Amino acid sequence: MNFSLSKRLFRYLLPYRSRLAVAMCCMIVLGACTAAVAWSLQPALDEALSGKNPELIYLIPLLIIGLYFIKGIAYYGQTYLMGYIGQHIIYDLRNQLYQHLTNHSLSFFAHRKTGELLARITYDTTLVQSAVSTTTTALMRDLTTICFLLVVVFVQDWFLAFLSLFVFPIVVYPIIRFGQKMRHASRDGQLSMGAFSSLVEETVGGIRVVKAFGMEKYECQRFKDLTEDFKRHQLRISKVNALSFPIMEMVAGLGIAGVLLYGGLRVAEGETTAGTLMSFLAALIMLYEPVKRLSRANNEIQQGLAGAERIFEILDEELEVQDKKDAYVLPSFQKDIQFKHVWLRYTNTQKDVLQDISFQVHRGEVLALVGRSGAGKSTLVNLLPRFMDVGRGCIELDGHDVRDLSQDSLRQQIAIVTQDIILFNDTVLSNITYGHANADMAQVEKMAKAANAHDFISELPNGYQTVVGEKGVILSGGQRQRLSLARALYKNAPILILDEATSNLDTESERLVQQAIDRLMHGRTVIVIAHRLSTIRHANRILVLDKGKVVQSGSHLELLEEKGIYNELYHLQFEEKA
Repeated sequence: MNFSLSKRLFRYLLPYRSRLAVAMCCMIVLGACTAAVAWSLQPALDEALSGKNPELIYLIPLLIIGLYFIKGIAYYGQTYLMGYIGQHIIYDLRNQLYQHLTNHSLSFFAHRKTGELLARITYDTTLVQSAVSTTTTALMRDLTTICFLLVVVFVQDWFLAFLSLFVFPIVVYPIIRFGQKMRHASRDGQLSMGAFSSLVEETVGGIRVVKAFGMEKYECQRFKDLTEDFKRHQLRISKVNALSFPIMEMVAGLGIAGVLLYGGLRVAEGETTAGTLMSFLAALIMLYEPVKRLSRANNEIQQGLAGAERIFEILDEELEVQDKKDAYVLPSFQKDIQFKHVWLRYTNTQKDVLQDISFQVHRGEVLALVGRSGAGKSTLVNLLPRFMDVGRGCIELDGHDVRDLSQDSLRQQIAIVTQDIILFNDTVLSNITYGHANADMAQVEKMAKAANAHDFISELPNGYQTVVGEKGVILSGGQRQRLSLARALYKNAPILILDEATSNLDTESERLVQQAIDRLMHGRTVIVIAHRLSTIRHANRILVLDKGKVVQSGSHLELLEEKGIYNELYHLQFEEKA
C-alpha cells in the first residue's frame, strides 16, 4: 500500500474526527462482545452443562442475548457513522475537484477529454469514498475484533494458540499479491471508463454529424470495443475477488483442522477440557472471519487508491492563472486598455502563437481584429479576461497589469459574446441573468428587447420560464445569439468582446443580431473580432493579424489603400457576395 497516498486520503477524515471517534468506540464494543461470546462457551460447557454450576444454564443464555443486543447497537452505530463519513468525504472530494477544474485556464482543457474528466469526478471519487470508509472500518473494527479474540485464544490455551497462528503468515502473501493485481486492474478499468465516457459525450454532442454521415454502426462498434475493454478489466477484478475467498478459506480450514486434531488428542488424554477446546475453536473461527474481511477490504482499498492517484493527478496540477495574495480590486474601468509587447506560447509547444503585439484602446473606442483563420485573434482577446496569461509582456487595464488584479473584479468589467454560443440547460430567464443572484424582471425584458429577443421569447411555451435545453437546442442559431446578447446587455459591463458574433447566420438573423450588437456597443469599449469586414467599417481602428503578428493597423479606408492582407480579404468577400 502506498503510505503517502493513504496518509493524504486520511486527511479527508479529519473534519469528521468526532464521529470517527464514536465509530471507533462502537468498533471496540463490537470486538469485545464478539470475544465475550466465544469466551462464554467454556463455562457453558464445563460448568453449566456438566452440572457443576446448573444456575449458569439460565444466566449464560441471557448473557449471550445481551451481548448480541449490544453487538447489534454497536454494529449499527459504526456502520451508520462510517457511511455518513464516507458520503461526506465523496461530497468534499467532488466539490474540491470540481472547483479546481473550473479554476483552471483554457489551456488546461485544450488537451483533455470532457468524458475522461467526468469519469474522474464520478467513478473515481466513488472508489475513493469506498476505500477511505472501508479502510477505517476494516482496519479498526476488524483489527479490534482480532485483538480481543487473540486474548481469548491465548487465555484458553497459549500453546494451542501459537500452533494455530503458524498459518497466518501464509495469509499475508495472498492479501499483498491480490491487492497489487487489484490495483493494476482497477486503474486500467478507470482508464477504459474515461475513454468510453468521452466517446459518449462526443457522440451525443455530434449526433447530427454521426447521422448525416451514416456512422451509427461505426460509433456503436467503437463503443462496443471500449466497453469490451472495460469488461475485461472488471472480469480481472472479479477473478481476484473470487480467488481471494477460497484461498483464505483453505488456509483457515488448515488451521482449524490442525487445532481439532491436536486439541482433540489433548482432551482425550485429559490435558484440557472439552469446554476449553470449544471456546478456543469458536474464538479461532471467529478470528478467521475478520482476517478474511481484511483481504476483501484490501482489494477495495487498492481500487480506491488507483482512483485516488487519478484524482490527485488533477488536484496536483498547478493552476496557471491565480490571484496574487495582494490582488488589487479594480472598482470600475475608466481610461484605457494597453497590450505591451505581448507574447504567448502554449504549454509543451515550441512555437509562439502571439509575437510582440502592442496596441492601446481608449475608453469608448471600437477596435477590430481581422485576419485569416488561425492568425491568433481569439487567443489574443482571451488574454484580456485572463482565460490564460501572457508568456511575455503585459496587458494593462487603467495602468494596472491584469495579473495584479483579482479575477473577479477584472471579469466584472468585461462582457463576451462569441460565435460558439454557450447556453445552459435552464430557463431563458436564468440564461439572461447568469451570474446575478436576483433577477430584475423589468430590466431583463428591457435588455431582451434591446437584443431583439423579447418577441421570440414571448412566443415560447412558457415565455421567460421556458427551459432552452442543452446548449439551447430548442432555439435557432439567431435566437441563441440574441439571447447571448441579452445576457451581455444585462451584465452591463464597460468592456465588450465580440468574437465573430454574426458569423454563420442567415440574412434576417444577421440583421436582427447586428441591430442588437449596435445597441450593445453603444457607450462601451469594444474589441471585436470580425469575420464579415463590412460590419467593422466604422471601427476607430482595425488591426490585421497574420501568424500571430500585427501586420497592419489603421482605419477601414486606410487599410484598403495599403493593398495588403485587409484589402485582399475585403475584395475576396466582395467577390463572394457578387
